Amino acid sequence: MNNNDLFERLYNELEDIIREKYKLSDNASAIYFFESKVSGDLSKNFRMLRELRNYIVHDKRLDTINAFSVTDEAIDFLNRTINQLQKPIRAIDCCIPKNQILFAKLNTSIIPLMQEMLDRNISHVPVIDYQGILYGVYSGATLFLSLTEKESSTIDQYTTLEQLKKYLPINQHISERYDFVGRTMPIDEIIDLFKQSSEDGKKLKMIFVTESGNPTEKIIGLITPWNILDSTNISLQ
Repeated sequence: MNNNDLFERLYNELEDIIREKYKLSDNASAIYFFESKVSGDLSKNFRMLRELRNYIVHDKRLDTINAFSVTDEAIDFLNRTINQLQKPIRAIDCCIPKNQILFAKLNTSIIPLMQEMLDRNISHVPVIDYQGILYGVYSGATLFLSLTEKESSTIDQYTTLEQLKKYLPINQHISERYDFVGRTMPIDEIIDLFKQSSEDGKKLKMIFVTESGNPTEKIIGLITPWNILDSTNISLQ
């Protein structure tokens, strides 16, 4: 079997997988649907393969020479895409694991915490209670909000997050929102969460991973858009 024949077989297999996964009708263009779910170079790759398939299927003739041959790179791309859909990357696979997360508690001193955030280039820190359950999130915006509401407030070496506790819960954040997912949620569903816009205009900043996606469970990881970019590196090299 040459690459052109193998391409047709793999392309049809990929269409069947996408149709089944997303409950598409038999006459729907599955590759076109999937192309619209991704972006950037990945979307361009799928568009190129869709156009290539149309040429192979509709324009080939038995009485003409073989004008081109599908590359090994294209075959590899199809194989890797099929494998990812059959064995999808899940939340637990693409998250920052618990042992690498900078956590804080209400008794954490603010100044040393801010210094560590600067050292590690971290903008947001989950604040957990004594049971390891999320209490809220601390960021520079949290401090700024507290200072604007209390003009006489000062931060010194003894100031802890306890003084900012009313601003920490995730529902108190003005311009950002947060979500929870279970460890087995597929990465394409996580991508959809980041793409969704909320009615209040808040941007999804971070997703917390727990065992089943329940906010009352301990955090086992967190996901940012950067983790998604690192985990969706499916492109023709």
